Amino acid sequence: MTDSEIRAIEQTVTNPAQRLIVALAAVHATSSGTIRHLTLDDLDLPNRRITLAGHNQRLGELTLRALRSWLDHRRAVWPHSPNRHVLLAGRTALETKPVSHIYILDAMRDLGVSVDRIRTDRILHEALTAGPDPLHLSLVFNLSISAGSRYADIAERLLDSQLEHDATGQ
Repeated sequence: MTDSEIRAIEQTVTNPAQRLIVALAAVHATSSGTIRHLTLDDLDLPNRRITLAGHNQRLGELTLRALRSWLDHRRAVWPHSPNRHVLLAGRTALETKPVSHIYILDAMRDLGVSVDRIRTDRILHEALTAGPDPLHLSLVFNLSISAGSRYADIAERLLDSQLEHDATGQ
């Protein structure tokens, strides 16, 4: 993602659900399916921990603030919901199902970017800054080794291209 795209997203995010979705994708490289299925039991706010797709991680400040804001909103709007999923909508607040994939698409539509694009950008950013190590990417983002290898290969090509560009001065 370009710097201008990132700034546009920051300025466009208007509600707590969007902030949470963006934070989970941008910080933890969380997929939309994992975001949809996140439950209250996956959160340990006092210890600043979150479990994403079975992978326990530390909560950074951005994600923690987004979670607290969303949970305050959730409690105010649906104080007696039986649904244990973190994200709720009018219909799912009365059920026990997760929000639909359409809910995530709709939340992101105004931003002009998908969760997958933010997620991919986050993984590539890690590969470019920490080095294109497939094992590191697999451990940090709970990816398969083959997925970690694909991201590492892309990062390696980008880094090689940048080195060639710097060497030629163009």
